[in-house]
Amino acid sequence: MYIFEAEINNKKVKLYSNYPLKNAATAVLRTLKMVSEKTNIFSPTFALNYGWARFYLSKRTEKSNSFYVVQTADYRNDPMSLRTDNCSDALVVQNMQVDTNVKAKVQKPEPTLYSDTLLVLKEAINAEDVYLNRTEPTRNGDSGWYFGLLNDEREGEHEHDELVTLKTSDLIKFRPEALRVLQMPVGTLAVFHENTMTALVDKDDNPLEFTTEEDRRRYIEEKRAAQTDENNNSDNSEEKSEE
Repeated sequence: MYIFEAEINNKKVKLYSNYPLKNAATAVLRTLKMVSEKTNIFSPTFALNYGWARFYLSKRTEKSNSFYVVQTADYRNDPMSLRTDNCSDALVVQNMQVDTNVKAKVQKPEPTLYSDTLLVLKEAINAEDVYLNRTEPTRNGDSGWYFGLLNDEREGEHEHDELVTLKTSDLIKFRPEALRVLQMPVGTLAVFHENTMTALVDKDDNPLEFTTEEDRRRYIEEKRAAQTDENNNSDNSEEKSEE
């Protein structure tokens, strides 16, 4: 478990994650510090909506030392009522969405919260080839996203009982990669094969750039190679110092 810390108003704040997502964690802690200048973030009723996620602060005491832990909604179980100290999912989604927006050159992302709803074709939940399309939201709490079956011959003709309204957080259970497009503007269409995005277009059907699986594999390989070189250089330095 990785621990990221910050001092806010003379109080120690800790954020836990399974992954070394320093930039994402620092962004959350920095935002909390900024908000603290105008709001009592240590109040039991405080909550911070940041990107897709929601964060809270929980007071803890260990060996007579008090500090605060950043919590987030428990997106894998019951995010509407449960919280967790593990902020991994929130930070991963944050990175995914930032990456998608930057790659696609989105000037003004359109916020979507984990608690916002999307309309889902039941048949598409376990299908291999699906798409997400965003239209204008019809009410507060509606993201405007529709999750449907690619090449659906009955598009627009489905009965009410063939559709279900879910929270966007439910995507983490059956199509987590789809979470990366949720901040994209109205008109965006994203295509997925299983859990891999294969196409992304704007409201005018112009193709948008996005990070592919090949890009991610290449990045991981480069990071591993760089780490190996760093370790080798460190070993060589130690050998020379011993000589």
